[in-house]
Amino acid sequence: MTLPSILLLASPDGFLLELEHREFEDAWRAAHADGEVASLEAAPPPAQLVRELASPSLFAADRLLLVRDASAYFGDKARTNSDGDALAQALASLPLAGVTLVLALVGAAQPQGALADTSRQRGEVRFLPVPPAPKPWEKTRVTPEQQAVLEGKVLARVASELLADREVVDALCEVYGFRPRELAGAAQRLVLSGRVSAEAVRDMAGAGECSPRQLEEALIGRDAAGCSRLFATLEAGGALLSWWGEPVAPDRQGAMLAQAASRLLRQALAVRAHAIRAGLERELDPRRCGEGNWYPRTFRARLHKPLQADIDATPNSPLAGMSAWQLHHAFRMGAAYGERALLTALGRLASSGAERSRPAAARMAVSGVVLGLIVEPGA
Repeated sequence: MTLPSILLLASPDGFLLELEHREFEDAWRAAHADGEVASLEAAPPPAQLVRELASPSLFAADRLLLVRDASAYFGDKARTNSDGDALAQALASLPLAGVTLVLALVGAAQPQGALADTSRQRGEVRFLPVPPAPKPWEKTRVTPEQQAVLEGKVLARVASELLADREVVDALCEVYGFRPRELAGAAQRLVLSGRVSAEAVRDMAGAGECSPRQLEEALIGRDAAGCSRLFATLEAGGALLSWWGEPVAPDRQGAMLAQAASRLLRQALAVRAHAIRAGLERELDPRRCGEGNWYPRTFRARLHKPLQADIDATPNSPLAGMSAWQLHHAFRMGAAYGERALLTALGRLASSGAERSRPAAARMAVSGVVLGLIVEPGA
């Protein structure tokens, strides 16, 4: 199997995109047993990426460089994208011996422009379309086209043994619909449980599932009810998914939640310090952050650049490498609580020993710290 030197992956669905680049990475590792893999969450400036591609590794002859979010290199149809054009021009003549570049992009349509053209000329462009949702009058959970994608692109990769049981496949599609990430997690849990049946699919879905993303949303919105529902779901036997939608083993749930809460609180503290140094202290106001279209109109347009500059100038910042979208979540959380409240919550979390406790005790400790922070007057 010949692998391209440049691969541009795009899909409207982020999870389908993840599965595709994971499969490519596995194929690349199989072909380069001693190779080195490097991953970048956000797209760096073109000159930085070109330097990275042109710099030989000290430890491996072959390298795979994956840019998980290459959206910064692609503009909309109404404007040109200078970063994408600059990167395309550099890649057109850059020697790529021993290095493979993968650019991943969540987008509704086939990528266009100079960078897409160069990727196609020097490698390959793969667009993973999502079938249209069923029409209201069709009275079906998923269309045959959607089910074909769920079977061929999702189940075949994460739990292929289930494909032999039509009742189980149909039950998964009926319960989860066209939600590839959730369906994949449910399929993996089903296999791990050893109880593979349509009834087990429905029973498992009954308790529900939750993720650290819901914990983050509850903290940002100071939503005590939402936080309580999350922990109640777990106490009732619901599943915990990781940040990437993968099931967390029951004996790891407490530690994983403790680690997630600690990281979120530390990022909130850090973003407050960066914002103050960048002259953005007045913006740390939950009322401002809660305004409609705050992210595109205020954060991305005005706050992100000075905030990012201070992060870049600070060695070992907890916010280094985060995308603008991730940073805006941290900023909103930092605005929701004062420094003393965040420090107190972190101290309580550390002293609880939740990361080393048994799952039930850890869940109780984390829920106590988080709910205490949310409802604390003046926090």
